[in-house]
Amino acid sequence: MKIFRNSVTFNKFYAGVNYLRNALPHACLLCLNPTEHYQQYLCNTCRTDLPYVDYLCLGCAIPLTSNNKLCGNCQQSPPAYHLVTAGAYQTPVKELISALKYRNNQLIAHEVADLLARRITQLLAAQTINKPDFLIAVPLHWKKHYQRGFNQANLIAECLSQKLNIPILDCCQRNRYTKAQVSLTFKQRQHNLNKAFSITKPITGHTIALVDDVYTTGSTLHELASTIIRAKDVDIQFWTIARTQLE
Repeated sequence: MKIFRNSVTFNKFYAGVNYLRNALPHACLLCLNPTEHYQQYLCNTCRTDLPYVDYLCLGCAIPLTSNNKLCGNCQQSPPAYHLVTAGAYQTPVKELISALKYRNNQLIAHEVADLLARRITQLLAAQTINKPDFLIAVPLHWKKHYQRGFNQANLIAECLSQKLNIPILDCCQRNRYTKAQVSLTFKQRQHNLNKAFSITKPITGHTIALVDDVYTTGSTLHELASTIIRAKDVDIQFWTIARTQLE
């Protein structure tokens, strides 16, 4: 027995479901005030208040006053890979990412990905960066994935893939359960991620963007990039929601 005889019937049913869902309470993730639509996870006020600097250095992500790729320091010592980030790891973005990772609020991935997509769209329009052929989410070790229940980098990559029409390439895995980089010394960080990743499928395309939630020391992204480069010579960009403050 066919439930929906034609597309018109289905469209009416779907419209009815959306109407009912929108009639239910849907609160802002930050201030808990109602949002205008159930698919909006922040109210307009909180979304407008999210910090956004017009220009950031593509090497260290410090704010710039004009549309330059790199700050003075990064021009003197050019980075191996461009770092594209929405902004600094500060309130309220810091709280949003924390809620995503540690309180299992996966809806936040849509909002923080929107913020990063805004930056990426701006850079693509200005031809400051090349559009990647694929996105690769930084993989979690299976133990961490089991503990958390999801990979936040993959959630963000999926949202960016939909918004920017860039496919995801699932070709990497994390081989070792490593300690958090932020808790280690510089020498410990160098050894902590040694051979942490491996390639599981052939890599295609010429430009790849590696997606993660926060750029702290950069060691994780650089190790993954090195693993990819050993498999195939491609241009790599780092895409993260936020960058921790430089000391």
